[in-house]
Amino acid sequence: MIRVFIADDHDIVRTGLTRLLAEIPEMDVCGEAASATELLEKLESARPDVVVLDVNMPGHTGPKLVKQLLSYPCAPKVIMFSMYEEDSHAVAFLRAGASSYLSKKRSSKELIEAIRKVFQGERYLSEMLEKMLFDRGIDIEKSLVDELTQRELQVVRNLTEGLRSVDIAEKMGLSASTVNTYVQRIKDKLGFKSLLEIIRFAKENDLSDS
Repeated sequence: MIRVFIADDHDIVRTGLTRLLAEIPEMDVCGEAASATELLEKLESARPDVVVLDVNMPGHTGPKLVKQLLSYPCAPKVIMFSMYEEDSHAVAFLRAGASSYLSKKRSSKELIEAIRKVFQGERYLSEMLEKMLFDRGIDIEKSLVDELTQRELQVVRNLTEGLRSVDIAEKMGLSASTVNTYVQRIKDKLGFKSLLEIIRFAKENDLSDS
């Protein structure tokens, strides 16, 4: 029996998933939560094999919640279940240890397949997400630092100094548009959405020149 925990702040989603999984003989919904706090409080007693987790949970959002779940002694597999498409937004969650990232637009059949696969210790990626990772040359098995080229690391270091794209371009002998392309590529590879996340990452990994 696969014990599945559903964590989503929308009651209609939890109810729908519970009814769906009740029809699958080898699956049992062992708990529900409408917030990250409730999820963490119930996790130890529920002892799920798989957590189907909404990306935006009240109380604690983002990849940090995935890492926290995986730090438990009997860590569950985590499937991110999101209203967002399976694009670079998924990268940070996969790097944090999530076994799958699925859009809520996906079929119920695909979610069930994902639950089965991750329970068996495999990663489940949609064809769309696999293609995106391949097209952008993203290897989620690599460390974040190793994922960046030397040029990209230079851009990151300059960003930590508070330089604008035009300043970085002048310093590196590039055009501003090329620097902006590097910045977007860095965001895609690391799964970040903002410059602030890049700068925080650089400081946490001692990538700044200072």
